[in-house]
Amino acid sequence: MKIHILASLCLIAATAVLPAREFTDKQGRKMNAEILGVTGDTVALKRDGETRPIGASISLFSEADQKFIREWAAANVKYNFDVSYTKRKLDSTKEKSGPETYITETWNYEIGLRNKQTVELSDLRADYWLFTKADEGKGKGTARVQTSGSTKISVKGGASISFNTEPVALNKTELKGNFIYIDGTRPRFSDAMGGIVIRVFDQKDREVFKYATDENLLPAAVGKTKPAGSGASSTSSPK
Repeated sequence: MKIHILASLCLIAATAVLPAREFTDKQGRKMNAEILGVTGDTVALKRDGETRPIGASISLFSEADQKFIREWAAANVKYNFDVSYTKRKLDSTKEKSGPETYITETWNYEIGLRNKQTVELSDLRADYWLFTKADEGKGKGTARVQTSGSTKISVKGGASISFNTEPVALNKTELKGNFIYIDGTRPRFSDAMGGIVIRVFDQKDREVFKYATDENLLPAAVGKTKPAGSGASSTSSPK
């Protein structure tokens, strides 16, 4: 069993700076400023004519300005995760037929996502696709979608969450004793895990983050997710 810690492949939705607008605090005082960023309950503003930004509690502003700031923050969220995964063998069965032994192993992944931002990221959907390779004793089989799934996630700033994937089956064949095949060989055939793709979507079904153990897997990880046993063993296509 191995644990892999990997950095994310991409960062989506870069912060946009709006032109200066008039802000009013609860005492009626006004200033022209532009929003540079929002962290928790604090907004960073740059006032007209000044080069250094200031930080202020959002609650100090008028109700209208608070609404504007919250809407700006929601529209300019940065989605950035560290991705980790642990492969686990859940079960193994054997069946003998003459000199051959057929082995079926059931595996899944525990996937971890660590929010690298200081703000909570909520009401997201994480879709994942798991790939396997028909090894044929050489380890050079083509990676194909074996199963996929989806889960809802919310994670506080700087925190981590984890979830378990659907299981996948790996088939192995061993030739025992002194037997050989007709062609004179006695290989051991063994399927192998072929990688993971994760795509994260926001409440409006917009993709905000993606991760793959191999970028070449991304074109196959599209459309609606399908659990094992529902035809997900072949490469999926857009829906």
